[in-house]
Amino acid sequence: MWFIFAFIGAFITGIGQVLVKRGQVKLTPLLDNFIAMIIVNLILVPFLWIWGVDINVGIDIILYALIAATMYAIFYYIISVGDISLMISLINAFPVVTIFLAISFLHEWPNLYQWIGIILVVFGTILISREKEEKKIVKNRKRWMLWGLFGAFTIGTAEFVTKLATNKVDGFTFTFFVYIMYIPILIIFMVYDKAGRKLHLLKSKASLIYTVIGIFFIELGLIAIALAYQYGLASLVSPIVASHLLITAILAVIFLKEKLLNIQKLGIVFTLIGLIIIGMMT
Repeated sequence: MWFIFAFIGAFITGIGQVLVKRGQVKLTPLLDNFIAMIIVNLILVPFLWIWGVDINVGIDIILYALIAATMYAIFYYIISVGDISLMISLINAFPVVTIFLAISFLHEWPNLYQWIGIILVVFGTILISREKEEKKIVKNRKRWMLWGLFGAFTIGTAEFVTKLATNKVDGFTFTFFVYIMYIPILIIFMVYDKAGRKLHLLKSKASLIYTVIGIFFIELGLIAIALAYQYGLASLVSPIVASHLLITAILAVIFLKEKLLNIQKLGIVFTLIGLIIIGMMT
């Protein structure tokens, strides 16, 4: 069951990223977080409330939700400080962080076949995230490497605390509190990020629609991902979640008419083989 939830989460997230890319609205990180907060609290929070969540949770669940919400919010800032085409390969190695934490603190240990699948998926997603050389401007290499690694750390940590939380509560309940925690995080950012309050950037209605729908799908994917962590090992779920790049790459070719590099095609093959191995071994 966890494999299905993880793949659905990856699929929905992949669709969301294509839509956001189609929108091509260059928003500030603060506006990205503002849109995400509005969407989840007007649509997804009421949906989860109606579905049924347990609001009588311990302080540890609130803390985990706050950590996850903070990591997701910070991520928008990370990808704004450098060339995302340079950092993305490192960022998409986030399952390494999650797997390391899961092995260290939860004592998870996949079998040999699962390890092979994990390695193929992680390596494949890194290859898929490669960009054309002419798009890259290698400037201040150490700087983008550090931000890329920090991006992997934030997402990997958010995924790990999701696993910790869903060991105690269901995925719906935890995601509900993550969405609620977006509010205090946004208030803090609104106070300190004065340069990010550029509301005039929201004027392009056509592009904004794609962006809003895309962010909605990405946030919706968090629910499926939390359910995957509820039922599966973090060391197995995180690589499947990372395969959203596979969905993004395929949809970008179909709908955005983008051309894949040979190395990206190789990454797709590795990712598919890895997904099949993990799926068969669960």
